[in-house]
Amino acid sequence: MVTIHMITVYFLYGLCFFAMGLAVGLEARRGSTLPLARQLPWLAAFALTHSLVEWAEMFRLIEPAGPASGALSAAHTVFLPLSAVLLVRFGVGLIQEAGPLPNWLNLLPVVIIVPGALLLTYGLIIAITEPPLEIEAEIWSRYLLYFPGCVLAAFGFVRQWRGLRRARLSRARNLMLGAALAFILNAFAAGLVVPAAGPGAAAWLNAQTWLAWTGWPVEALRLIAALAVTVFVVWALDVFEGERSLALTVLQGQQQQAQRVALETQSAARQAAEQWTLGLVNISRRIARLEDVDGLLAAIAQLAQRLLRSDAATVALWNDDHTRLITKCIATTAGASAGDDLVVTSPVVLAAMAAGQPCRYPEDVPPPVPAWLCPTLRQELGAAAIVPLLLEGQVIGGMWAGRVRPEAMSTADLTGLEHLADQAVIAIQHSLMASQMQSVAVMGERSRIAREMHDGLAQILGYLSLELQRLEALAGQPDRVALVAALRQARQRIQAAHADVRENIASLRTTLGGELGLLPALQQYIDEFGIQTGIEASLAGDLASHPPLSPLAEAQLVRVIQEALTNVRKHAGAQTVQVRVARRDHRLEVQVVDDGCGFEQTASPAGHFGLKTMRERIENVGGNLSIESQSGAGTRVQMWVPLV
Repeated sequence: MVTIHMITVYFLYGLCFFAMGLAVGLEARRGSTLPLARQLPWLAAFALTHSLVEWAEMFRLIEPAGPASGALSAAHTVFLPLSAVLLVRFGVGLIQEAGPLPNWLNLLPVVIIVPGALLLTYGLIIAITEPPLEIEAEIWSRYLLYFPGCVLAAFGFVRQWRGLRRARLSRARNLMLGAALAFILNAFAAGLVVPAAGPGAAAWLNAQTWLAWTGWPVEALRLIAALAVTVFVVWALDVFEGERSLALTVLQGQQQQAQRVALETQSAARQAAEQWTLGLVNISRRIARLEDVDGLLAAIAQLAQRLLRSDAATVALWNDDHTRLITKCIATTAGASAGDDLVVTSPVVLAAMAAGQPCRYPEDVPPPVPAWLCPTLRQELGAAAIVPLLLEGQVIGGMWAGRVRPEAMSTADLTGLEHLADQAVIAIQHSLMASQMQSVAVMGERSRIAREMHDGLAQILGYLSLELQRLEALAGQPDRVALVAALRQARQRIQAAHADVRENIASLRTTLGGELGLLPALQQYIDEFGIQTGIEASLAGDLASHPPLSPLAEAQLVRVIQEALTNVRKHAGAQTVQVRVARRDHRLEVQVVDDGCGFEQTASPAGHFGLKTMRERIENVGGNLSIESQSGAGTRVQMWVPLV
């Protein structure tokens, strides 16, 4: 019965170490950055080898006198010190991996030579020991190798326990302390309690004395110690799983952080793009409203300063003879202001204007790179972007934005500044075109007034001069009837000239595309026309809002309506006239209808030479004009102009 119990104990004893060896060996194949991972192969080798020691003893108990008894005894004698050496190697490596030793252990580097010293001592003792050799080998294997190995392993686990103090692996860390205590128990049970033989420690602390003191064989204590070592070591392997979980958590956190950074970067880029788009659209709208060019250039400079996060942005233009580059506006964080006609002397800007190409300072400036002192900031610029203003292939000026801090301008910054420079050129070009159109309009209006004065007032005044000469001659004659008739005719001519002058004044006062809008301006003119001529004049329209006409089309349309009403006053002899305005698809239709005498369109009656001019005005803005009239049936002037 005792033998069966001992066979079971040895079987379980070996099974514990075999299971630990398998578990540790499998874990050793997985990667880890913990110091313990590099020593796991030695621990696995120890556990598997020591399981063979216990199972060899089990088979010896099964067949004590069998043919394999000698081989099993030899295996026990060889594998016991070998497993102990592997354990010593594991303990030494574990201590080394834990980092520098405490100050009070400065003399312990000799632990590196412990395995060799213990083996040498073991060999010498075995060599001089008298038989039985097997028992002496087991005693000294346990004293000189197994006991130190357990102590070193326990000390190594303690150092690992201390080394994991700052790691977020508290459960596995505490299990390492349990493994250290289990190895201390194993050191006592399997390293100090030896077979009874000879004098010394083995004489009073051995398997027999332990059995006598406790009533339990020492193999049972060793089984408990082995079980404790196996359980705590296998549980302590959770430190690697915890490490992987922690690494996965850190990786997930880094991934989430990278995603947040990417989203923030995308959001910032999208916001920057939206700001650029809104800024450019706003500038385009202001240009379309023909705002003052100085205000537009100031707005563009301010937009460049804000979007490029620069300290100052400047717009400068060449003078007429292209000898001086003059600043027109400067924008800083405090706002935009006029450039006060400062002459630009920076060699960096002048070189960029001469090249006619955009560039970044200092990246695109050939060495030696000159210093750039900004007169507005009174500081040297660390980075800047410069673009020329090109009008029809000619450099008319430049635009640049600079930073005092040495934060380089990107190629995207340079591209954005080029877009703003294009808007500045468009604003300047529109200003020039508006000035030219204004000059042409003034000259055209002067020509019209001169023509009408020549055709109307000048002829009347010439006629009156002749009439006065005739009246002067009639005044010396007794024929009073002829004198009165001449005076009556002269008065009629003066009244007609007066009506022409008042009509010209009314047409000049008519608001075109201004605050009143088209319909209110026409209503005002038609009301004055009716008062001055005595003709019943009215305006009829079904427009819900101001018709979207170009300024030129609106001006020409009103001039044609005025000329049509002038013809009604002079030639139609009408009692009523009506101006009708309606929207037809993408065109604006206007009719001027009177109930006058009309005329035959095959003829060219006097006073209708202006019809050709009316048609030309409408056709110049993309419209067309038609006239319907018959003698005694009135006249209808119908015109169409395109809507924007």
